[in-house]
Order: sequence, then structure tokens, then C-alpha cells
Amino acid sequence: MTVKEDVAPPFRGSDVISRVLMFFVNLMQKYLPDPFTIAWLITLIVCVMALTITRTEPIKIVTYWGQNFFGILAFAMQMTLVVVTGYALAVSKIVHNFLKALVRIPKTPVQTVLFVAFISMALYYVNWGLGLIAGALLAKEAGKQHSDIDFRLLVTAAFSGIIITHGGLSASVPLLISTKGHFLEKDIGLVPLSQTIFGTQSLAITAALILIIPFACTLLFPKKENMVLVDPAAFEEEKDEPELPQGVTTLADRFDRSVLLKYSLGLMGGAYLAIQFWNGVFNLNILIFLFLILGIFSHGSLVSYSKALTKGALSCGGIILQFPFYAGIMGIMEGSGLVLVISDWLLQLATPSTFEIYCYLSSLIISIFVPSAGGHWVVQAPFMLPAAAKLGVEPWRVAMGVAWGESIWNIVCPFWALPVLAIAKVGLRDLIGFSVILFLIGNVVALTCIYLF
Repeated sequence: MTVKEDVAPPFRGSDVISRVLMFFVNLMQKYLPDPFTIAWLITLIVCVMALTITRTEPIKIVTYWGQNFFGILAFAMQMTLVVVTGYALAVSKIVHNFLKALVRIPKTPVQTVLFVAFISMALYYVNWGLGLIAGALLAKEAGKQHSDIDFRLLVTAAFSGIIITHGGLSASVPLLISTKGHFLEKDIGLVPLSQTIFGTQSLAITAALILIIPFACTLLFPKKENMVLVDPAAFEEEKDEPELPQGVTTLADRFDRSVLLKYSLGLMGGAYLAIQFWNGVFNLNILIFLFLILGIFSHGSLVSYSKALTKGALSCGGIILQFPFYAGIMGIMEGSGLVLVISDWLLQLATPSTFEIYCYLSSLIISIFVPSAGGHWVVQAPFMLPAAAKLGVEPWRVAMGVAWGESIWNIVCPFWALPVLAIAKVGLRDLIGFSVILFLIGNVVALTCIYLF
């Protein structure tokens, strides 16, 4: 791409607004540490709080941390599989070719940005792992077909769907608390999806964002002299689906290429899914299984799918590394009694009618440090749920307050933007310079719907 140095911010508003936006973008780039560093900093802060507020002995704090360190490995594995199954499906030839065909539909720049944003919403609603990867590929294809549009804006439109992640079918917190055996089941039981992602409040927030955010993207066209256009040479065709060497005839290679083996696995998995759907079962495990089977069908062979999944696993390092630390934080908070202290603080501030808004606002703050709804649900839930119980607030309101706070933050989250930036080949500043406007709009929408519903 051709990038101009020191270009004006993309927003067409006043110079004052533009300077404020770039101030926050630069602040984040300069002072926001790596997510793993942040996870350890939070651990140290919780240790200090446990020492000073609850007077817990240091040896006990270390013990609580170590004993709970591996307490949510199943959940970490679920989050990893959401990402890699979404990735493997997105990079298959059939999906990639479909995206190429889609971007030829719109004709004008405004139509293209609006179209890409709406497709992004659909992708992220189905699966955020799919949306993350397919959205970036969509932006690349749109940039090739419509080279007269600022590419940063196209990437922002393709990324915009992440703002509805926790109103979609792969919303990690709602799916987790509806899955038998989740780590809080003894405290809140199983919370049905009819109360969370299919509840009136969540449907209202999701619908409002789907309608408003794409049109907001069309307001972000930069002036002609500040446009950043696609350089076609930057996007040389890559083979998305791995191919086996031609002419290989060993028995092992024949098994690897076998269509019969691929379809036998796909059909068996499809039969199991049909049984579960017939019985009305849909949770996080079923969603992961669904994308696994769809991915297998979409690739040419089992080995092709395996290679795509392995490549997608490279983007899961943060989840694998950080989730045990979140579990350790939870162990310190519970073991030291710090969770009860914080619950009492919340009880003094909140009322039954405002508690979910407190959950939402605190989630926004924690999302800065813990860029995963699943991760900071582990951190927040232990002190939010006891306070909610005393106030008579239903568990689903706590869960959705936390989930929506993280979902809105996603649009400016460097952690989740990394796969998109790598595929689309743009810089973090280029993306956030646009998406911070969507973040502000998203907060207004979410808080209004929480208040009304």
C-alpha cells in the first residue's frame, strides 16, 4: 500500500475532535503493554490488595495462586478451538472464492463500505473466529476490486462486526454458562440462551449495532489528499488451502487425500449435530463441533484441514498462555476473601436497577487489561455474582453486562486486531484511528439498550 507520513486523521470532523482521537491512539500505542505483561501486573495488584486489605499471609496467597492456576484449562481449550476452527473454515477455497464474488456486488465507494460492514456483521454473528479471519480476507478482496477507496476504511468496515461478538452465536460467556460443567455451575446453575443472547435486551443491542455501525462507517471517508490506497503488489496471491505434492502415490498419501475418509468423518459429525439440534441442545461445545465439521467439508482432504488448523493455532498463543494466569487471579481473590470485600463495595454503590450498568462499565475497564471476555469473566464473576445475589439481580444480567462491555471494547482492542492487521497488512494506528469513532457510538447504543431493557 502507498502510505503517506503524518496524514491527517481519517474523521471528517473538526480539528479539535481529530486531535483528541489521535491523542488517545498515540497514548495507547505508547503505554499499553503486551497482554501477557498486563496479566502478570494484574496478578501482582491482586496480591498487594490481598495482603493489605484482607491481611492474608504471603504463603497462603502463593498457595491460592498455584492451586488454581490450572483450574480452567477446559475453558481455555474451548476458546482456542473457537479461534482455530473459525480460521480453518475461513481460509478454505470455497469460503475465499465466495468472498471474492461478494465484493464484486457493490459499485460505488459508499456502497462498498456499507456492504463490507454488513457482511462483517453477519460473519461475526455466526462465529467471531470466522469473522476475524474472513473479515480480513474480505477487506483484501474489496481493496483489490475497489482500489479507489481508502484501504484503512475498508479494513475498519471488515473489522466492525467484532462489536457484536457477544450478541452472536459464538458469544463465549453466554455459551459457557449454558454449558453443563462450567466452572460456576454450582453457584448459578445453567443459564439458558433465551435469557442471554436470545433475550430481549441482547437482541435489541445486537440489532441496533447491526443497523447503526455500518452506516457510521460510511461517515469516515477521509479527504482525497489523505487517502491510503491499496498497492496491488502488496497482495500477491497466496495458497489458502495447502496442496499435497503432485504425483505422490504412497499408501499414506492416498489415505491423506481420501475423499471417503473426509466425508465419513463429516457425515458422522453431521449426524451427531442433527441429533443435538433435534433435542434442542446448543452450547459452546456444539458450536465448536459445528465449525469443525463445516471446516472439514470445506477443505479438500483431512490433511488439508489439519494443516489449516495448525496454521490457525499460531494466533492462539495469548489464550493458551494467559488463561491460567486469570485462573490464578481468581484463586487469590476467592481464597483470600478479597472477592467478598469487593462485593461489599459494589453493594454500597449499586442498586438492583443500576447493577448491570456497573458490570458493563467495569468490564470496559478490565477489557483494557484482559482482552478476552472469557478471561475477565473469570476475573469479574467471583466478586460480581455474590453482590448480584444479595441485590436480587439475575445472573444473566451480570453475564451480559460483562459480555457487552468487552464486546464494545473489541472494536479498539489491539489484541484481537492483530490477526486482521497481519492479513490485511495495515498498522494498528491506521485501524484504531477509524474504529475509535465506532467505539464511542457502540457505547451509546449499548448503554441506552441496557437502560431501556
